[in-house]
Amino acid sequence: MIKRTTSLLAAVAAIVVLGGCASHFEATYDHDSSNDFTGYKTFAWVSEHPMEVGNVARTPNPLLEQEIMVTIESGLGEKGYRLISDLDSADFALALSLGSRQEIKASAYPTMAVGYSGYGYPSHWGGWGSPYYGVGMSTGSNVRQYEKGMLAMDVFDVEERRPVWHGVATKSIKESDIKDLDGTIQAAVDAILEGFPPE
Repeated sequence: MIKRTTSLLAAVAAIVVLGGCASHFEATYDHDSSNDFTGYKTFAWVSEHPMEVGNVARTPNPLLEQEIMVTIESGLGEKGYRLISDLDSADFALALSLGSRQEIKASAYPTMAVGYSGYGYPSHWGGWGSPYYGVGMSTGSNVRQYEKGMLAMDVFDVEERRPVWHGVATKSIKESDIKDLDGTIQAAVDAILEGFPPE
């Protein structure tokens, strides 16, 4: 009886772990290998509203930007970085992009090499230029119906005013992700910040 119970618990645990893995965000990163990230200590946002919203399958929650910003600030704080209000005094600046697509093949979703052309950064960001990679989406011929969400973060060197790092997290969005918005945001941010700073 004990052996059978142990086996049952092990099976349930395996299902939970596999289910958890399936719900994780996939993240990809790229950076300027010539940039020295070791001197970065402080950061700021490129503007009061640093998130650009691209094509989305549903209207985003208006509180989403602030929630994502706070989650990123907390994550970077745990890594030893300090948020400051004066952009010009910061070592690096952050910008965000949010988007989603319907009917898009997972393998055809834009990667760092392809980028996300078409989003760009709004002019009120004060001449920070384009993200590390531009924003255009491509799809393959084998398309299936689902919604894929994307959150991207770009890092700019403040002194040189140029993009130096790009991270993007993607996943197929389910109703459970929408209901547990805090958990979804945390998972996306954790996936992105796992690659920053680059090794």
